[in-house]
Amino acid sequence: MKDPDKIWEEANALKKDRHEWKMGINFKACNELEFKAEMETKYAYLKTCSFCIYTNFLNGENLEMDKLKYMLDMMRSLKDKKMSHEEASKEVGATFAEQYIKPLVDKLDKEKKEKEEKEKQP
Repeated sequence: MKDPDKIWEEANALKKDRHEWKMGINFKACNELEFKAEMETKYAYLKTCSFCIYTNFLNGENLEMDKLKYMLDMMRSLKDKKMSHEEASKEVGATFAEQYIKPLVDKLDKEKKEKEEKEKQP
């Protein structure tokens, strides 16, 4: 099983290294290709087990650290056998559905109700 603590550690370190490279603080002699090659070696574990996270941080995409931490906490709970895969899946699904799906459904319901009310008016 993937190590959530190692993923968290490497993700934060890669984020910091990229920021320092872009700001000219560290890795000053590296162009973009050289920097990426160095990060590929330095963060091999992250690249291997969580390529999407690795790529997003390497490319400077804005990841929401609280969501990453939440997902890694769920992985840790599975690893420590504090919950089953099914329980973790349900909890993660419910959390993200509440955050992303429910507002969309609410918005669509509101628009539908407004449209119906408009059509009833003469």
